[in-house]
Amino acid sequence: MLTQDVVKAIAEVKGGTQKEAKEYLDAFKTVVVEAIGRGEDVELKGFVSFTSKAVEAYTAKNPQNGEPVEVPAHRKATATLAKSLRKQ
Repeated sequence: MLTQDVVKAIAEVKGGTQKEAKEYLDAFKTVVVEAIGRGEDVELKGFVSFTSKAVEAYTAKNPQNGEPVEVPAHRKATATLAKSLRKQ
């Protein structure tokens, strides 16, 4: 299911327009991205949990030439499905 398919489904379920459904979906994505950016976790019980953790700076290798590359410290976001959805 692509974004447009989700937008159509939301519009059908809520009885609104696709434009309104897209605005709701965009607002949801904005809220989650901003929360992850602040280092907060977002948990939707029975659906999904979005978490963010700090990753220390480290040295990696460039796969093309094997030279070392410094990777700066950053945050890593992950999404975990609820157990009830993993079984399906």
